[in-house]
Amino acid sequence: MMHTIRTHAFSIVFYTLSLAFILFLLTPRPDEKVEQLLTASVTVDQNATVEQVAEVYNDGSMTNQEYVEWLIENNELKTTHVISKNKIVVPIAQQ
Repeated sequence: MMHTIRTHAFSIVFYTLSLAFILFLLTPRPDEKVEQLLTASVTVDQNATVEQVAEVYNDGSMTNQEYVEWLIENNELKTTHVISKNKIVVPIAQQ
């Protein structure tokens, strides 16, 4: 038994490290940019547009287009223009 382990030690170590590396690559990692965003709930005017909210609250950490997309996705808005809700969540800063 000990002789078998010694003769195949390199193969055992190689395959173990290869498997560990593959598992590391397959493990999903969170998007760091999204994790670092601070958010706030804001009240918006009835006829406010997503673009207007982006112009007011965007701190420069995202482009206006990315900010608009974030607003639409995280507030479950159906349009890119007029906001139909009174309150929405906006990203205000990065930590």
